Amino acid sequence: MRFSGVFILVLVGLLGCGGGGYSNDEAKQVCDLEANKPCSNAETTAQCISCYEECGADCAVLESCPVQYACSAD
Repeated sequence: MRFSGVFILVLVGLLGCGGGGYSNDEAKQVCDLEANKPCSNAETTAQCISCYEECGADCAVLESCPVQYACSAD
């Protein structure tokens, strides 16, 4: 009985951590490529990093100037 309780706690912990976001370094690598685009600036780069950290591959680049980022709803 105790083993199943520990297993459930570990499973819940893993599911809670599996949000799909990128690490800060991964997000910066992606956003460094975006930073050279005409409508990008320091603020949009920070938004880009935040979006990729939260959403990972589900971060969408919205066509606007300045550039905006949002989590896409697949």
